Amino acid sequence: MTEFTTLLQQGNAWFFIPSAILLGALHGLEPGHSKTMMAAFIIAIKGTIKQAVMLGLAATISHTAVVWLIAFGGMVISKRLLLNQQNRGSS
Repeated sequence: MTEFTTLLQQGNAWFFIPSAILLGALHGLEPGHSKTMMAAFIIAIKGTIKQAVMLGLAATISHTAVVWLIAFGGMVISKRLLLNQQNRGSS
């Protein structure tokens, strides 16, 4: 498998950024993201537009942070697995 850094150096990774943005936007429209509950909460407390925007931003930032943490963890684990495989092969 080609490493992401190699793709970046070759200039072939440009496709990943718009794809990630599009998939993220579509993912947010899927069921299970508590959009109905957040809307009901704002209506129940007779919230303002500012409160609704702040709630949306908080949900977006926390969700994105979790995605980044999972991705970073996956990168660390995969790097360790690759190093272990290389060490076994060179022994």
